Amino acid sequence: MVRSRQREKYRMVRYDYYHAGRLLHLMGNFHSACIMLGYTVETTMKAGLMEVLSEEQQNKNRILNQSHDVRRIFNECRKYRLFDDIRVSRDFLEHINNNFQRYPSQMKKISEEADKQNTVLGNSVDWVYYYDDLVVQLDEHLLKRTSDPSISIIYHAIRVLETKYARDILRKNAFALLKFDYYASLVRQNIPEREDLRKTIEDNLSRGATFYWNPDSPGSVTHADMINVAKDYSASAFKLPKWKVSNGYIEAVIP
Repeated sequence: MVRSRQREKYRMVRYDYYHAGRLLHLMGNFHSACIMLGYTVETTMKAGLMEVLSEEQQNKNRILNQSHDVRRIFNECRKYRLFDDIRVSRDFLEHINNNFQRYPSQMKKISEEADKQNTVLGNSVDWVYYYDDLVVQLDEHLLKRTSDPSISIIYHAIRVLETKYARDILRKNAFALLKFDYYASLVRQNIPEREDLRKTIEDNLSRGATFYWNPDSPGSVTHADMINVAKDYSASAFKLPKWKVSNGYIEAVIP
């Protein structure tokens, strides 16, 4: 059994990975971004394994202790009925793996495999939204499984909305902001007794989800706009782009 304090410490690691990964991705620094976002997905899945495995099982589980392959980790989680409600395509898990390589030998191997499959090893600034969908799904599953808000990175962000970290995580994050009211309700259930902290939290929550889409330009998005983003960037609908020959030229086909 994982203690609440352990969950909180591990959550802060995931929070830092997610924050760094989103910022870098939105800047177009895809290599570093995808490593941080890959770690976010990996450690969130492994947080689930730690909830269902005994300490002895944790020590012996090679996937938990040695693997960085998110497909293998996801399959291991499914053996224990973890994340069985998660909607994500095999192509997106492959995309995460393809971009989660840290050494030249790994990148060479991935490139060779992509050539064999006619797959484009590409990226785009807006593809961070696919990561948002998967991370928010995994995070919410952990929260509902444990009934412990300390495990959730989205809960923590909405609890500390005055901080730059939280606003960076929520900026243009349709999947998290569409669940704003749900997390705000949980925050209010666990609100601190100190009057100044209560006031800060209530003031932050009262601004609503659309404010945190872009706090520098409040009102720049509507709830309907965020729903449309979520529809367009579902992790379950992601497909890897492929190369094709057209009129004698090779071009990428992005589904």
